[in-house]
Amino acid sequence: MIDIGRDQIVQEQAQAKAWFEQASRVHSCSTARFQTIEGFLTPVVTGRARVADLSAVPSIGEKDDELWAGIRDAVLFQSGRPVLMVPDGASSAFGETVVVAWKDGVEAVHAVAAAAPFFAKAASVSLLSVAESNEDDTSLAAMAEYLTLSGLKVDASRVAAPAGDVAKTLLGEASAKPGALLVMGAYGHWRWREWVFGGVTQEVLRNTTLPVLTAH
Repeated sequence: MIDIGRDQIVQEQAQAKAWFEQASRVHSCSTARFQTIEGFLTPVVTGRARVADLSAVPSIGEKDDELWAGIRDAVLFQSGRPVLMVPDGASSAFGETVVVAWKDGVEAVHAVAAAAPFFAKAASVSLLSVAESNEDDTSLAAMAEYLTLSGLKVDASRVAAPAGDVAKTLLGEASAKPGALLVMGAYGHWRWREWVFGGVTQEVLRNTTLPVLTAH
């Protein structure tokens, strides 16, 4: 049984290295380093994520298997670092426009802070609030002013979501921007509630065709 386990590890390492080499060829402009760490998935991934600026993982819709689900949960909820979720087929030339899905809450604030390196290289920043009620959102103007004072070119808008479909509205608005990166807070409700009943985070990460920078 020990020999079988070792053979499986060797095969998995070979598969991982083959995937890494393929990704390195596709993104040849980036410097990359392959590293193998043996151990339990959650603590290993969490430990590495804590000493990185961000973690890049597939979106939910493309690789929704047990391995990637565990990795996404570990880096998003236990690392304290932002996560860049990249769907298969997404262009590597993103970040010309940074679209911030703004909602007055801690998660969105964390996402805005995490996006600072992307703001610095973006041609424009679009602050987008999706109206879920008729109440005015004064925090939208306040955040726009905050980002403008830091030297960014910012446009702010508040749009209505047809039939309450916030996720679809966000993705539609963001996808219309050139070279868009969507920035949003993750899981404003209890996570179990979103997994069971659905939520904006789940819908965006399952259906996005563009990279999403998120933080919890």
